Amino acid sequence: MIILHLCHFIGIDGQNRNPGKRVDDRIIKRWVYSGQLTPTAEFDSTGNVVAQFVGNYMIKNGNTYQLIADHLGSVRLVVNISTGEVVQRVDYDEYGSVIYDSKPDFTPFAYACGLYDSQTKLVRFGARDYDASVGRWTSKDPVGFEAGDNLYDYCKNDPINWIDPT
Repeated sequence: MIILHLCHFIGIDGQNRNPGKRVDDRIIKRWVYSGQLTPTAEFDSTGNVVAQFVGNYMIKNGNTYQLIADHLGSVRLVVNISTGEVVQRVDYDEYGSVIYDSKPDFTPFAYACGLYDSQTKLVRFGARDYDASVGRWTSKDPVGFEAGDNLYDYCKNDPINWIDPT
């Protein structure tokens, strides 16, 4: 027997932010934001704080970790600042697909500092999801054709040399 689990982000709030994640009609995770796209806390399904985020630091289970990112903002290493231990290492291909993750779901941040969902493999940036497996957004660019003639492409199909401000 195959069991399918319906997994998706709750939606977007009034400021185009992702307030949480729902699986099989049950909210399993929520985020609180500071500013437009910066989560400051993650909560579990019962409302308990799972992690807090301050700049490039994460406080989780009584430990403080530094999130080390590359030039795109992609989290590459998570280091316990008390011990110096690398507790998570993530490698991506040029379009942002996770090719190695030593501790999946330890931090919600991933490619270009978006919120990564390990079940759907999508990265949430504000109101849009990015599918790294095809190098495309899953919805149209909110600025319309102002950004070019392809409303779904990511970084003009050249993520090494361009950034996508949405």
